[in-house]
Amino acid sequence: MRAPLVIAHRGASAYRPENTLEAFELGFIQGADGIEFDLVTTKDQELIIRHENTLSETTSIKDIHSFHPLKRAGLLHGEPTTDWFSEDFTLSELKQIKAVERLSELRPGSAKYDSQFKIPTFSELLACDFIAGKVLVVELKSGSHLEHLTKTIGELTADAIRLANADCKFVIESFDAEVLLDAREKLLGVEAQYLFALDKTSLENVDLISLAEDFDGLTISLQMLFAEDWVGRCHELGLQVWAYTARAEEAETSIEEYYERIIKTGVDAIFADHPDLLRRVLSDRG
Repeated sequence: MRAPLVIAHRGASAYRPENTLEAFELGFIQGADGIEFDLVTTKDQELIIRHENTLSETTSIKDIHSFHPLKRAGLLHGEPTTDWFSEDFTLSELKQIKAVERLSELRPGSAKYDSQFKIPTFSELLACDFIAGKVLVVELKSGSHLEHLTKTIGELTADAIRLANADCKFVIESFDAEVLLDAREKLLGVEAQYLFALDKTSLENVDLISLAEDFDGLTISLQMLFAEDWVGRCHELGLQVWAYTARAEEAETSIEEYYERIIKTGVDAIFADHPDLLRRVLSDRG
């Protein structure tokens, strides 16, 4: 059984505010094989790296008084919410705000870096030297920000990748099959893998044979991973299985036991908030 890839989830997000260049670089310093991050779009159709198109939980936007009138009602994952939305701001406006720790009570060490790091663009990440030879897992987020585009998010992503010509390995991921299929079409000729993300479902409700025709693998939650033999069934069909999200704070006994349980399932990659701890366990296993 091959050792799984260590993927720093939104960077080394246990130590720095997530989805920042600083969190990404630290993830690689801590031994990650790759990083995972999320793309949403701005009013002027720029790709920025944020977990959602709502901005209140991961940025300092509430501190910019001139932006207060732009807080509005909208939808997040189909549910009503009131927030600031990325599609209402230009990139230059969003460069006025900074990243903050989303789980400040759980991760005070990361929260010490609140409002120190900028909101990065996809193009800025692709220009960084530290991604050379590494795996970049690009999650394309669906949501209301896509309604304002003249190009699809897949096409915008393809344009950025082709323009940058970065020396790295691309993995394109989405919970939205249409978005993922569109990205695969727009990235034709670019070497990449495609992962369809799932949550809160079971093997009996998923047509793995059809998914194996369209995609290279699945990303599934740890709850799904432990509930059924996803790895065995998927590997039979040539599908990889990448699991999210390993968080050391959730260990019930020891850090080692927590990661060992995940590793022994045979997953191909593990998304981890603490890439250094997962790497340590894998190194100790030899």
